[in-house]
Amino acid sequence: MAETTTMTTAEEEVATKKRKVAPWPTLSAGGPPGGGGSGGSAGGLFDGLPEAHEETVPVTNQHVPQVKKPVTNVRCLHLLKKHTKSRRPSSWRERVITRNIEEATYQVKELRKTIAAKSTPKERQAEFERLARKESDCSSARDGGSLGRFGRGQMQPAFEKAAFDLDVNELSHLVTTDSGVHIILRLE
Repeated sequence: MAETTTMTTAEEEVATKKRKVAPWPTLSAGGPPGGGGSGGSAGGLFDGLPEAHEETVPVTNQHVPQVKKPVTNVRCLHLLKKHTKSRRPSSWRERVITRNIEEATYQVKELRKTIAAKSTPKERQAEFERLARKESDCSSARDGGSLGRFGRGQMQPAFEKAAFDLDVNELSHLVTTDSGVHIILRLE
């Protein structure tokens, strides 16, 4: 006696959907590709795989971090105080530098405090230029301490590192090189 199986409407819809999943012919049990056989899905290409479900991920307003563009050039002002151990202990201001490194360091610290006390970048830049013209031992003093734009490999290593590590409008701490003791204000 043969058993007859009756499919419910839901089962028929599932069977129909399974047939619509693959737009190419599937292999069915005992039949050629593309059909034939009993018309069921037994032995089909996707039999045994879980049903695909569409999942949506909610969109959130997450902040995407900015990738910092590598800096190749900077424009800076600097103020230099030379001392007796500087590689060239003379300047446009003094033919022979007589201050020791401690005195130079103290003087640059005091100048830095004066500049850092200004509240806006524009005021800091104006004060830096004024003090550089008056106090710096570098010939750039006549230009307010401006070194113009320079790239990597053009300055002494400690000075270069300090200049390139600064953000725009940031004032450096004291930087010591063979030339003397500096402070730097990055403009670009």
